[in-house]
Amino acid sequence: MREYIPIDAKPMKKSTKIAALTAGIICVAVSIYIKSIYTALVGIIILAAMVLNKKIAVTERGIEITYDMVLFGRTDLWRFDEIQEIHKELSPDRKKYALHILKDVMSRRLVFLISDAEKVIELALEKNPAIHVSDVD
Repeated sequence: MREYIPIDAKPMKKSTKIAALTAGIICVAVSIYIKSIYTALVGIIILAAMVLNKKIAVTERGIEITYDMVLFGRTDLWRFDEIQEIHKELSPDRKKYALHILKDVMSRRLVFLISDAEKVIELALEKNPAIHVSDVD
């Protein structure tokens, strides 16, 4: 099965993750001390955001966005038959393409090396020849 992973996925720095986890724990502790439900909610939301992992991949099925948390996971799928347009934007260093993929009124921007971007476009057109592909000026 063909799978292409965008190169623009930026993992969170370890120091940022530690700072956010510390802030979440402090918020929960302070909420217990001052008996504030709102502070507890903020702390829980911060902690939940730190355990969320997101993965985007273009596969034979379409564009798969997988959200994985400790207790549950979710996958959103943009099937190729739902995609209407792909716009290619060449990067200033001329080594990458940003593909703007349009589905209804939504758009997703994925950055690939030029060789992978061409393979992604080829796969998309293979699955749905009605997709309009154009360059961004």
